[in-house]
Amino acid sequence: MADALASLGQGSSNASVAKIAIEQRKKKAEVVEPAVISEELLIEGVEEPIRPDGDSWEPIDFPQVTSLRLSFKNIIEISNLNNFDSLLTLRLDNNIIDKIANLGHLKQLTWLDLSFNNIREIEGLGELHELLDLSLYHNQIEEIRDRLDGCSKLNILSLGHNNISDLRQIDYLRQFQNLRCLCMDANKICSVESYNQHVLAYLPHLKYLDYMLIDRKAVAQAQEGYDLEGITEVREKEQAEQAKQKALAEKQAVIEKLKTSFLDCTENLFEEMFSKEVEPDNVLALSCYPGLKEDYRDKLSEEIKGLRSRMEEKNEVRLRKVTAFEKAVYAAETESEEEAFQSIRDFKSLKKKVLSQIDREDSDRLRSEVDELVKQLVDQLTGLENHLMANEIQVQESIEEALSDFEAKISDLVKGMLDNSREFFQRLEDLEKSFITGLTEGANSEIESFTQASESAMADTDPQKAKYLNNREEMNQALTNFTDAHNSLIQNKDDYMNNQMNSWNRSFFENHRARQYNRNRQRVMDIRKVIEECRSEIQAASEDGNEYDEGDLGADPYSR
Repeated sequence: MADALASLGQGSSNASVAKIAIEQRKKKAEVVEPAVISEELLIEGVEEPIRPDGDSWEPIDFPQVTSLRLSFKNIIEISNLNNFDSLLTLRLDNNIIDKIANLGHLKQLTWLDLSFNNIREIEGLGELHELLDLSLYHNQIEEIRDRLDGCSKLNILSLGHNNISDLRQIDYLRQFQNLRCLCMDANKICSVESYNQHVLAYLPHLKYLDYMLIDRKAVAQAQEGYDLEGITEVREKEQAEQAKQKALAEKQAVIEKLKTSFLDCTENLFEEMFSKEVEPDNVLALSCYPGLKEDYRDKLSEEIKGLRSRMEEKNEVRLRKVTAFEKAVYAAETESEEEAFQSIRDFKSLKKKVLSQIDREDSDRLRSEVDELVKQLVDQLTGLENHLMANEIQVQESIEEALSDFEAKISDLVKGMLDNSREFFQRLEDLEKSFITGLTEGANSEIESFTQASESAMADTDPQKAKYLNNREEMNQALTNFTDAHNSLIQNKDDYMNNQMNSWNRSFFENHRARQYNRNRQRVMDIRKVIEECRSEIQAASEDGNEYDEGDLGADPYSR
């Protein structure tokens, strides 16, 4: 479509669109037999890549297909595309499809053509995050708004010849900052007098509109003189949303950083303890409550600050030790493997010389001498195998010993962090007791004062406040519920932080041991494979006297 837009922008005729329109008219005049996407259609529709032998693709090879064309097939529904995971381009134009569906798995799709169908709604595209070019030309679509949210990379959008009538539908497209080409030709909104100005004012980043190259001067004029109040309002909303998203992103970044120190549960702790869901309306009627709440906030903030300082200091030590340990393990593995590579290369060099010597001089040597050379080579091979296996065992024993030693050190460090956590939550429980004691005493005092007040004083009291102060039993129950909610939250946070640290400690060493086990198995398999290959080559050369194939020596003898 981009090429078409470029050429049309230079004044050439749209012959391809005219041709398609003629084909559509022919289809309407004929009896249409609905079809489904069959295996035969799929085989016929493969465009890329082209097989070197020119033959058709087999269904088993569909995961390799990048371009599929199923145009003019009278297809009634989108289906049977499950195996096309590498698809980049999909053409389903000029069919009788009425619903966009079953495309969510095509994660790599960049170009989708659904023009000349019977589609009424834009749907089913939310997971096509890589989509650049979308054509829904000549369908029955009325709404754009909120239908393309997942396609943030859209560069070309063709919605010509649909039923879009509301000019404000254009505003939704402002969020697609990569959108450069838009076709709305032959929609009802195009007949609105202010259509061009509205598009240029609200979508200033466009380069092509309805096949025409946009004049940048016209964009500037629209920006300066069209619907300034509306544009200003939209911009303010966008700026507010951007600020909100930025704040959320920064908040999430803080939480992610705190997670590395097992401290993320302390973020927003006060807000969670005094949220609307936790804070009863009864206590809001108490005059003592705001002061006690602020005092709680200040003391909790200090406790959290102290905890973070202590935990982050220990966590920095943990991370340094982990990095140093993993670096040492990798170095030991690398050194062992490089030694094994060299030993195998040395043996293969020796094997090449011996077998080449046998080939050249076999006819001049006694069979016994040949057998002796082969025996010596086999003995060398056996020695190599024993050496490689012993070396691998030694590496595994060394790493396991280091792992056990490191586990003991890290466990001590984690225990210190757990102690810090336990002390923090103990102080938090003390802070909670002090808070609820002060709140209970304040509530009882205010209820007594309210009960002893004169009728005129009661009449001057806010009715909602009077309602809560006039019911001691309900107030006490509200305070009990408030305390229970706080204690439950504190306990959950305590459990969460402890589980984080214990889970990390356990999984770190389990994963390392599992990795070493799998690595050791793979190394042993590699060693046996190399040894067996060498043994087979020696046996074949000694028995058959075949020419020794030097081409086998080119590959790395011992892959990781």
